[in-house]
Amino acid sequence: MRIIKFFVLFFIILTNQNCLASASNKKIKVFYAGFSLSNIYESNEISSKYTSILLKEARSQKQIDIISDQLVKKINNSSFQDIDLDINNLIDFDKYPDNAIVMSIALQSESFSQEFNLSSNLHMGFYDAYFQILFYDFSDKNLIASIPFDFEIQMLSKEKINNNQILNRIKNFYLKDDPFKNLDERINKFKIKRKYDQRIGVTKVNILNKAFEVMPKNSIQFVDVYKILLAQTFEKRLSKNHNIAIVPYNEGQSIGKFMKLRFVQVDKIYTISLPDPDYHVHIDLKGFKKVLAKSTDVEDLFLYGSFVDIKILQPDINKIYFDHALRGVTKVKIPKKQLDINEWRKYYYNIEILFDNFSTNITKPDSKWLKEVTKNNIKKNLKDISFLLEKVK
Repeated sequence: MRIIKFFVLFFIILTNQNCLASASNKKIKVFYAGFSLSNIYESNEISSKYTSILLKEARSQKQIDIISDQLVKKINNSSFQDIDLDINNLIDFDKYPDNAIVMSIALQSESFSQEFNLSSNLHMGFYDAYFQILFYDFSDKNLIASIPFDFEIQMLSKEKINNNQILNRIKNFYLKDDPFKNLDERINKFKIKRKYDQRIGVTKVNILNKAFEVMPKNSIQFVDVYKILLAQTFEKRLSKNHNIAIVPYNEGQSIGKFMKLRFVQVDKIYTISLPDPDYHVHIDLKGFKKVLAKSTDVEDLFLYGSFVDIKILQPDINKIYFDHALRGVTKVKIPKKQLDINEWRKYYYNIEILFDNFSTNITKPDSKWLKEVTKNNIKKNLKDISFLLEKVK
């Protein structure tokens, strides 16, 4: 009898373990809603200038635009670990069941800059596009998670690059390259859940007047766009290096309000409610500085510096985890006779590196970098952020 009881108990334990394992391995049903623009028509001129034109061109030739077409092809050939992605109701949103989790790929903004390189006698162009992988509850339109990512297209030309060249290069990139090749890898790094206990997001961006002195001429006119750009740059690095979802920053609307999504395949605009993050990130861009470090008969070596304050806090309990002034410096060689210099591109590249280094040093502080970035002892504060980030996964 003891032997029988033992085997019965063993069988019950084994069955329960298998049930738990089966439940934990069960994929979450998610409906793919297609490609969208994270803006409305009035902001197309600055936020999605090139893509909006391509969408119109593509629609006159095909039933689906080129970006949506590439996304569907990629998703069809992808393998997702935690989600069961349904793409059968891509256009008919009315067929989504109650409380359906919906995924969309949204273009948040895009930009282009160029300069003439005297060394190569070529015009160098840089197209940057910023996206978000969004998961939200379709019934109440509440955001569940946002995974930011971006890509850059470089262009070379003997003549100054015009709009037609830019559009053709972007179009060829979508048609011939594999712009979303890492989409499934990005999603598989995250644990997609219907509800997250705690969240983090950039809630405040401030650009001081001194910074505008070297920023593009239209930066004051479109200050909200540049605030979003800074937030996106920080969010993307933090999300990628720590595999966490982010509450997206949305200038002009308080965090906890909403963002607009315009779905291109059905030409509808939906309002998605943004949750108020538990942990807030504040970014102050104070200014820039360029210093001549070395000069020869052929070229000059400049140090480009960016100065940023980063504050991470938990408002509910009035606790500050990090509040320090940081500086980033990059070395740039410029030919002696070169007059056409895109200063903003170099400073922005410097900010990207600063945010990326900040993010990677949260879990693996490098003594050399710590000395270069600040005079303060921030090692303990970085450790505090590391513990914080584990709570939002």
